[in-house]
Amino acid sequence: MNKLIGLLLTMAAVLSGCSSSSTQQSNRHIYIVHGYGASPSEHWFAWLKSEMEKTGATVSIIDLPTPDDPQPQAWQRALETQVTSLDNNTYFVAHSLGSITLLRFLEKHPANAPIGGYILVSGFNERLSTLPQLDRFIKPDIDYGKLVQRASTRVVIAAPDDNVVPYRFSQALAKSLDARFITVEQGNHFLASDGFTEFPLVLAELKKVVAASGR
Repeated sequence: MNKLIGLLLTMAAVLSGCSSSSTQQSNRHIYIVHGYGASPSEHWFAWLKSEMEKTGATVSIIDLPTPDDPQPQAWQRALETQVTSLDNNTYFVAHSLGSITLLRFLEKHPANAPIGGYILVSGFNERLSTLPQLDRFIKPDIDYGKLVQRASTRVVIAAPDDNVVPYRFSQALAKSLDARFITVEQGNHFLASDGFTEFPLVLAELKKVVAASGR
């Protein structure tokens, strides 16, 4: 009888652990922030959403207004409206102009309320000579120290052959954020036109970020 009771208690503990793990997975919310001239349905964003939803996470792609004529204030309002959770179960993936947009958003929130982590793809915070209309997004005085505190896991991905955002700009951003910097030798700006309708590297890194924060 005692052995039977012990066995039942062990099974209950295992089932409880599985239930807890499942609940933790379902509590995770991932937000994808697109960039200039893009939309939630373009490039690799919808693919990443679909893949991460298979893990049980909730995934939202932020719908940013007038992407061909972006306005910083309007994009910040979109994030404020559409980001419904901001805690250690919250993760972000941002591309290009979406990166500085995300960082400005996170900078406004308390550093003592950390998020799970963020991945920036072709991120930058310097003026692009070929796209002066984006100068209004640049924030030289952004508080990088606060942004480092916001997430224990920070990743920046870039390619040396990027013809939109200079590679060195992404390198500088990674250094300022004390982020892990990953180089993709041939990726250009990671657009669908560059062959990126899927992005397995981002998927793998995001899974690592989620796993690291869940320990």
